[in-house]
Amino acid sequence: MTTTLVRLAFSGIRTRLLASALTLLLAATAAATVVLAVEVGQTGREPWDRTFAAAHGAHVLANVPSEKAARALQSRQGVVEAGAPVPETTVELRTGDGPEPVRISGLSGRPRVNAPVRIAGTATPGDGIVLEHSLASALGLGVGDRLTFAGGVRLPVVGTAVLPSVARYPRSNPGVAWVDRPTFDSLQPLGDLGSWTVALRLADPAAAPRVAGSILAHAPPGSVSAQTWQEQRSVALMDAQPLQLILAMYAVVLLAVVFAVVAILVGARALEQHRQIGLLKAVGLTPRQVTLVFVIESAGLGLVAAVLGFAAGALLAPLLAGPSSETMLGSPTVAANPAHLVVAAALVVLVLVLSTWLATRRRTRFSVLHALESGRSAPPSTSLLARLVARLPVGVPLAVGARTLLAGRARALLLAGAISLTGAAFVFALSMQASLDAQPAGQVSDVPAELPVLVYTLDGVLLLIAIASLLAIALLGLRERLRDFGVLKTVGLTPRQVASTLVSPYALLAAIASVLSVPVGVALYVAVYRAAGGDGDPTIASWTWLALVPVATVLLVVAATSVPARMAAHASAVDVLRTE
Repeated sequence: MTTTLVRLAFSGIRTRLLASALTLLLAATAAATVVLAVEVGQTGREPWDRTFAAAHGAHVLANVPSEKAARALQSRQGVVEAGAPVPETTVELRTGDGPEPVRISGLSGRPRVNAPVRIAGTATPGDGIVLEHSLASALGLGVGDRLTFAGGVRLPVVGTAVLPSVARYPRSNPGVAWVDRPTFDSLQPLGDLGSWTVALRLADPAAAPRVAGSILAHAPPGSVSAQTWQEQRSVALMDAQPLQLILAMYAVVLLAVVFAVVAILVGARALEQHRQIGLLKAVGLTPRQVTLVFVIESAGLGLVAAVLGFAAGALLAPLLAGPSSETMLGSPTVAANPAHLVVAAALVVLVLVLSTWLATRRRTRFSVLHALESGRSAPPSTSLLARLVARLPVGVPLAVGARTLLAGRARALLLAGAISLTGAAFVFALSMQASLDAQPAGQVSDVPAELPVLVYTLDGVLLLIAIASLLAIALLGLRERLRDFGVLKTVGLTPRQVASTLVSPYALLAAIASVLSVPVGVALYVAVYRAAGGDGDPTIASWTWLALVPVATVLLVVAATSVPARMAAHASAVDVLRTE
């Protein structure tokens, strides 16, 4: 029986290529976004491991208030190698945009453990200063430039370097730099009280959390900090966190749109195949088995889409993680973890199966006699909203079209939800851009340059998907109402009025849904802003820009539905009325 159901599921798939291709496109895009959300945080691990090895990194990095306390940690149980204690202080660097705090370490020669890895110039400060690479890039500094610190101390930049325990500036603020001990002693009176850092390597790297916990347990609260190598890696890769957050949000939006559009497509197919469903029940299939036929096809398309989305997401992830390369040796690499394919496939297939089941479960419970007597399922009863629209003083085309569209309550609600979520994504992008524009001139932003590009790209993809989905749904509506259009022409409606009966209800639905998309998009932006740890109140786009979202949405919906509307307007009434 299982083989029979599978054959039935994919039989005649060539006759519904539009719906199948749209389902694949939607599901593959959602799967790619899910894969990107989980892969982008993994692509920097290999470069970080390379940087950790080159620096002879510390399994535990402890920061204590005195040199004596630092030396006491060198002999702790499990420590096989320890670097010399390094003093640190924060000094203000004078720049054209105002003072910039810099965390400076005083080195006595090259450290044995957790040593800065040279990127340009030299990693040995000598009589100058070595800047952390991302700090130098953000401030536009290079080897040979001279820096002025508080108190008038001037130092030449002799090199740039990276360290596995330091994240990209300005997400890691203040920035980091290294000088020799005599220079440090001249700068320390200008800075804070300072502290000491000691780098420890362990016989068992896996014991780093236990050793760090032990260090914290034997010190007064707040006086000591200890960072394991796992925590150092998380900090170094935290540039991916805002990207992951945005991708996760868009993945949820895309999955919701997939749910709505697939439910509409499958529901329309079940309505069109009313008689075939009756025949399947007549030969012995139960309503559950008939529903399973639709579910199997959707699940199969979902698996194919997940594979396509996984390939695309794995290849794109290193490009999005590009900013993290400023603090590591080498560029992010393709991770392609098969477990991420399983996650994407599970989510996509679950959404497709659930939407298909909900769309078909009621359309398979009618009697066989009813199916064989009628060519298709009877139209649903007129909804309260449709009756309300009929009472309003609107033109005949809008009244007829609205009553037809709103008669299918589930389809109208699903379509309105998909339009509203698409508009909300654009409201989110406008608010994000408003926040970036509101930053003070000259301030270095901790937002990766790839983030706005990512948001705009995802909005563009979502827009294309929405237009394609609207076009497909409008074509389905055209096929379902073809005889109705012939009747409307027969009773005297002009081709323009006939076309308006198809376009105007979608425009009305889009107007309502797009107005709702504004508060939904603002709420999404505020939620993401808070989740990302944003300070203060988020900046929302001006109402002038937000008002453009409903206007643009209605225009796009009209443009997408005008193609099938013209087909309906130019169809011959005689030929249409002769079709079954």
